[in-house]
Amino acid sequence: MRRVLAAATPGQKFRIAAVAAGVLSATYLAWIVVAVGGPRVTLAVDDLGQMAAAWAAALICAMAAQRSMAARATWGLLAISCFLWGAGEAAWSWYALVQNTPVPFPSMADVGFLTAVPFACAALLVYPSGSRRTTDRIRGVLDGCIIAVAILFASWATILGPIYRSHKDSLLGQVIVLAYPMSDVVMVSLVIILMARTCSRGRESLGLVMAGLVAFAAADSGFAYLTEVGRYTGGNFLDVGWVAGYLLIGLGALWAIWHPPVVVDRDDESTVSLVAPYVPVLVVLVATSVQLIRGRHIGIVSWVMAFGLALLVLGREALQLAGRAKEVRQMPSATAVDADELASGSEEDPVLMGRAP
Repeated sequence: MRRVLAAATPGQKFRIAAVAAGVLSATYLAWIVVAVGGPRVTLAVDDLGQMAAAWAAALICAMAAQRSMAARATWGLLAISCFLWGAGEAAWSWYALVQNTPVPFPSMADVGFLTAVPFACAALLVYPSGSRRTTDRIRGVLDGCIIAVAILFASWATILGPIYRSHKDSLLGQVIVLAYPMSDVVMVSLVIILMARTCSRGRESLGLVMAGLVAFAAADSGFAYLTEVGRYTGGNFLDVGWVAGYLLIGLGALWAIWHPPVVVDRDDESTVSLVAPYVPVLVVLVATSVQLIRGRHIGIVSWVMAFGLALLVLGREALQLAGRAKEVRQMPSATAVDADELASGSEEDPVLMGRAP
């Protein structure tokens, strides 16, 4: 097997890894659904499988950080994030498997799960997207915030708001309940912006990471809903979302190792990158208008989100206008330099002076 892998091309190695990840995810799901070995064994496979997937992704991301010059910070931060999430799952497994008690809420497991989020967001923010200008990077952050707030607005009106209002725990417990789906929204929003701004050679790794984050979001949403209605138990089939998510992130890191991205400093922007932040804003405006027309009450949290969204859009437009004004101011000086170079060249070039033999 080692000789086969050594002789394989990077594309063949990646396909082998992708098939292995698919088989592992399918096996994990089948084990959870069928409950092979009984509830106790299934619970152990469930919890330890999630921990193993997270730490495997952390190891592969660390390897990618060592071999990638352009995206070293991104993969290093993702490795830390994966490790912290795995540590949270290890704490969860300690409660469930060693102490054989219901996992308390909040607990040390939540510390690991939630501290993993800032490192993942930072990893996405420092990903080399092909533009080196500070204004472009700031605008990318604003775009991510605009999409995140817009999606949070819709989520609050449909899912998060009812969950928050019906939750009877302490304020800390209510914040933690909301933190999981909100963090997923922020990370998916950042990946969407990066996908629009990154050159085609670097989108494969981001696409795999995005698929992993979407799997997380589905698992977190299902976990929040089942916990709220009191139907979540260890060994649930939704847990495959976390396993598949970290395996997808690991595949993204492997792609970066075997297909190093070529980062090009470019100033052109696609239509998708320009329009993408305003699509969710339009959705928010339509949803708010429909609620007002129907006479429904819009809570203070929704109004705060809408006000914050308006400020972000204004800030993005102000930044874009400032960038255009700076380009306009630089155009005359650039034209003058070109004219001087042409004049100096015409004095030395016999062809331009009409003295060519």
